[in-house]
Amino acid sequence: MITSVTFDDISPAYLTILELKRLINFLDEVNVACTFFVVPYEEECRSSDVEEFASCLRVALDKGHELALHGYRHTKNEFGVFYPIPLPIPFPTFKRQKDRIRKGKERLLNLIGVTPEGFRAPYYLHNSNTWKALASSNFKYDSSVTIFKPTHCSRFRVQWVRSFRPFLTNGIVEIPVAGDYTYNLGSCGFSDSLKMAMRDFELVKSSGGIFVINNHPNLFQESEFQFLRTLINKIRTRSTFLRLIDVAQSLLDKSRENCR
Repeated sequence: MITSVTFDDISPAYLTILELKRLINFLDEVNVACTFFVVPYEEECRSSDVEEFASCLRVALDKGHELALHGYRHTKNEFGVFYPIPLPIPFPTFKRQKDRIRKGKERLLNLIGVTPEGFRAPYYLHNSNTWKALASSNFKYDSSVTIFKPTHCSRFRVQWVRSFRPFLTNGIVEIPVAGDYTYNLGSCGFSDSLKMAMRDFELVKSSGGIFVINNHPNLFQESEFQFLRTLINKIRTRSTFLRLIDVAQSLLDKSRENCR
């Protein structure tokens, strides 16, 4: 069983330098390499904050974490419309999405010196043009599909996909997200959220899928860190923790071998 721990909204517009440093230190403590989805558009932030934030992300990169792209400006309709349903409609267009992806890649390269190979659309909103734009921009994977809606703790979740396994589409790997169990922790409760996460873990495990945990660290207090630490420790002996790029690369390699 493979588990991937991911974090959205990594940007000085959402996180302070101290919050980012605390997150990186926490990941050192639990000894898990994760995937950060970075928002590269930071024109409204002070240049000194942006540079210090970028320096912290370079530290995260050196520690083995992955930096992936999380849209460009992080607006709701950048890559899909009609929230929360990502229908395959022609807007936003392939050309517009490809341009935003190009700008995001260039911005990350200029800021941090890294070219991202993974993507997650803001709010998970995407359409068929998103996959085409990512494939034409040499991305290896996307992780915008969610297994349940809503993704956070709720009594009225709906299973959104039939298969929990990653799949190839338009030449890239789609890796579905299991849930964001820390997003609504305060109202759902520590115990109920943990039970839901473990049920999802067993469900994904039984189908041979990848258990992808998402988080929004700008919402983290001590209880969220404690929850994530508890969840990681409960599944550690039964799961291998990998970054999403490692999952995607393995599947791409197997696909190439099968084509020979």
